[in-house]
Amino acid sequence: MHYETLRVEHVGGASWITLDRPPVNAVTVQLLEELLHAMDMLEKRDQTRCIVLAGAGTKAFCAGADLSGTGSNERFRALGRAVLDRIETHPKPVIGALRGWCIGGGFALAMACDVRIASTTAKFRTGDAYVGVVPSWGMSLTRLVHYIGRNRTMDMLILGEDLAAQKALELGLVTRVITDNQFDAEVAQVAARVATGAPISFRAIKETVRAQYWESPPAARELETRWAEQNDASQDSQEGKAAFREKRAPVFKGL
Repeated sequence: MHYETLRVEHVGGASWITLDRPPVNAVTVQLLEELLHAMDMLEKRDQTRCIVLAGAGTKAFCAGADLSGTGSNERFRALGRAVLDRIETHPKPVIGALRGWCIGGGFALAMACDVRIASTTAKFRTGDAYVGVVPSWGMSLTRLVHYIGRNRTMDMLILGEDLAAQKALELGLVTRVITDNQFDAEVAQVAARVATGAPISFRAIKETVRAQYWESPPAARELETRWAEQNDASQDSQEGKAAFREKRAPVFKGL
């Protein structure tokens, strides 16, 4: 499929989805629909072992909604929620490559990623209250408190201040901060490493961690047991043990 608002490229076992709506990669209904399609396509692509979500250019990862092209509020809200759910429940790890502004819906997309690597140029804002908006994609009012705690969430939402990358790191919003001239190389290196991990293990991690707050700790425990039993019977489990004994890198197939 030809996309008009994003690009999809493949580098080894990593597939890159780049939001591409100059100048700030603002979100529209079309972008969300195309992003959902791309995520579905990459789930079925066996060669893809992890996904990198990035923004084109250096000005913004994504500066939120394009208010001239979002369509109905109900449709936009439903798609935004669907995309966040898709990122969190996608069977393959999703790495956010965050450079420049991450505002509103862009902040939500960034935080839904499993690993979030920020450039020193990255800036985050959750100032919805100061533009008369109630965030409704299921991030700032739903997930964020589980990510960073009640007090930090309230500080961010009520003060609505811009956060530099280093402050975001201190709050636990991002995984690491990299100088901008080394940013692309670092993201590529992380993606290459993640692409070598065991697919069954990654699915277990994503589903079980999400269940801790989306369902309950008992539900997470049941998932942990189910995935552990499935992994015990897998070829990848035997491959991991053999590679350890033979002092070589394992070659996982997701089987």
